[in-house]
Amino acid sequence: MRRVFYSLLFAVLGPAAFAQQRSVSITIDDVPNVRLYEASGYSSGLLQKLDSLNLPVAIFINEGRLKENKAFDKNKALLRNWVSREYITVGNHSYSHPNYGEVGLEAFKDEVLKGEELTRKMARNAGKKLEYFRFPFNAMGKDSSEQVRMQQFLTAHHYISTPFTVESEDWIYTQLYEKALKEGKPDEARAIGNRYVDRSLMHFNYFDSLATAVTGRPVKQIYLCHDNRLNTDFLPVLIQKLKEKEYRFISLTEAMKDPAYSLPVYYYGNAGFSWVYRWMKDTGQRRSAMRAEPGDAETQRAFEAMTKDNK
Repeated sequence: MRRVFYSLLFAVLGPAAFAQQRSVSITIDDVPNVRLYEASGYSSGLLQKLDSLNLPVAIFINEGRLKENKAFDKNKALLRNWVSREYITVGNHSYSHPNYGEVGLEAFKDEVLKGEELTRKMARNAGKKLEYFRFPFNAMGKDSSEQVRMQQFLTAHHYISTPFTVESEDWIYTQLYEKALKEGKPDEARAIGNRYVDRSLMHFNYFDSLATAVTGRPVKQIYLCHDNRLNTDFLPVLIQKLKEKEYRFISLTEAMKDPAYSLPVYYYGNAGFSWVYRWMKDTGQRRSAMRAEPGDAETQRAFEAMTKDNK
């Protein structure tokens, strides 16, 4: 019943939501991908693509990634290259990407502080502030008490906790994409990349409509993706498709000025889903909306089969 209600609501609100120009901030987690950097002959294809796109981007850095191989000095230079780009806003994503709800308050505090040691100096040298933090897995704590304590810690250290509204599980698609490339199946890899773009566009449509239904007006979206080979090859394609839909690309700072990001949050668990769901006070409506979110059963089955084969 609720699914029918939301379908009707989206049908009514959809045209109104799109009457105004839509906007989105692109944010990239798990920067820098040093294994891909090494495999690519110490060249970041994603950074090169972003250089040519002429749009603002925010990145969220895991400094622990710099030690994932033996090329620490080269990896540090790569991070400096990311931070120094004028169009890039810099954020902390913790040192080693733990789940706050699993490691607890004190361990996670250490992760936040350890995760800024190099980045803060690089940002300062580039004339930038390090003021944004994003929780790994978007897991903000097991309950309201944990969430309040960590928010107090972040505020004391001059961090803004960074939400997202749209993501399309690129971490699943990229593993299937890498597998196809490794097996010498370029056509299959291309199909996976195109499906990622198509599903992402469906998610944008869905969350544009849902955000309008929840807030009563269009919301400046924040898109979450990751530093990986899939986005190296297909994020520019997705961005072009969004341009064709007349999206305006804005900085994270501009997106965060949207009053929606000051709305009360009614979810106090550790799951990492969209902030649009978190703004929904009625638990039943939230669950109904989550069930109505576009899925990709084919990709999910392929991922599960791959995971099973790798065990």
